Amino acid sequence: MEIRPNSNRFDRNAAFTMQLVNPDSNEPDAIYCEVNLKGFSIWFLENSIAKALPAETIDPENKEPDTRHSHQFIHSIGSRNWFIARTILQADNILGAVILDNGLNKQVILDHVWDCTQHLINCEKSYYEIDSDTTKLMHECDKIINQKKTSSHIPSLPQVENLEQRVATFFGHGKRFLEKSHELLCIFYGCRPHGANFKEFRKWMANNKPLKTEIAALLDKDKKWIQLLAWYRNALEINHSQPGFNVTIENFKHRAGNKFTCPSFRYDFSREKGEVQNEPCDLIREMDVLINNMLEFFEELFLLCVKDNWDDLYDYEIYRHKKEDINAKCPTLYYISRKQK
Repeated sequence: MEIRPNSNRFDRNAAFTMQLVNPDSNEPDAIYCEVNLKGFSIWFLENSIAKALPAETIDPENKEPDTRHSHQFIHSIGSRNWFIARTILQADNILGAVILDNGLNKQVILDHVWDCTQHLINCEKSYYEIDSDTTKLMHECDKIINQKKTSSHIPSLPQVENLEQRVATFFGHGKRFLEKSHELLCIFYGCRPHGANFKEFRKWMANNKPLKTEIAALLDKDKKWIQLLAWYRNALEINHSQPGFNVTIENFKHRAGNKFTCPSFRYDFSREKGEVQNEPCDLIREMDVLINNMLEFFEELFLLCVKDNWDDLYDYEIYRHKKEDINAKCPTLYYISRKQK
């Protein structure tokens, strides 16, 4: 009796194909690129990000040979998003275009950038969701007040759900993003890690790398809002609030004259010899400013770190894409090439 091999037997070592279908969207989502990060293949689709999970990562000891390959969607934004394009994907392109001095490991750098990027992704997610909910509820508040302002009372205004916890998530990831961004100084220059003590990073660079004037100028230029963001996080009631060091978050609020205010915040940093903001500030506007500050700070810091550490023999230069040349599928702003005559 002749025994033939089972042609349907699964071989986890054989080449395979995988179809990526985002369960959260019915729209087609093309793969823009694949990047190796933290030991995994990460697929950047145009509108989402997925992690490849080969069978050997699920069952590394091969105890279950029939274990199939898989993947996991990890973010609902992709290469078309400015924050993705101008952090991890721009960094990947730039590192691929240069030779670095001092034995710097490009994979270590890229993995660290990915850590930074994921904190920024979470900031953007919190900001977007709070902004979206606020916009919807503004119309409801306006409708309630207009319908009832001739009555003897106006009903309770709708509230953004779990506002303080969501703001805390934004500030928490923002502070961690700044800590991880400053750690680029440890990778590129050998600076000692100082956590959230951003002043110590500036002092270390001034004392140990006095010729790196562009980095010093950047750190000094952005020090005020960086410190404010860290204080915003620490001074929330659910964190380390205390007299003279507190942030108060306010939801939709009924004001005199049959008006209302949108989510806002005020703060008192007098204990740290900081400012006192007695009048409520627009929360959404401040979050928008902060998240764009974070992106621009990281982008500039990373470019300067690379510039200070590339091999000068190759005559590199940093260029900015013309507006008409920016790729909508991955809107990076900067690239590195040999100097153009």
